[in-house]
Amino acid sequence: MTTSQRSGWRRLSAEGVGTFFLVLVAAGAGVVDGVTGGQVGRPAAVVAPGLMVLALIYTLGETSGAHLNPAVTMAFAARGHFPWRRVPAYVAAQLAGAIAAAGVLRALFGTAGQVGATRPRAGIDTGAVFALEVLLSLGLMTVILGTSSGARNIGHNAAIAIGGYIALAGL
Repeated sequence: MTTSQRSGWRRLSAEGVGTFFLVLVAAGAGVVDGVTGGQVGRPAAVVAPGLMVLALIYTLGETSGAHLNPAVTMAFAARGHFPWRRVPAYVAAQLAGAIAAAGVLRALFGTAGQVGATRPRAGIDTGAVFALEVLLSLGLMTVILGTSSGARNIGHNAAIAIGGYIALAGL
């Protein structure tokens, strides 16, 4: 195996593992809250993914860029800082990590906490929820692209800004 191939596998592994831990914490907060009868609480459940992203950027940023999300990978590619030819493999690694985390949560806790799924409450307009999701995602992409270096989320500023945004958007 060439150095380039090893580097490619290392990047993809980092994306898969990073996405696994992000989904494990983000969806897992709702699952554990359901299992424990509300012991996690909403503030902890929305801050946890922000802290996990912060930690993952510090840990994986130099290896894979710590995209952790297909939308981020595509945004970097659209900006011209990530090769489109690598997008399918990154997205596949991210999806594999997310599915593996969901599988672990389901295997450990069954359907507790709606298996971490988030849904609008009864009486809340689906269109309004969609619009809010689009606006918050636009804000997240603005922060990510504004604090990144090329196609990598690296350094103190990126980690703190992105993790903080995720926590604040959740609140």
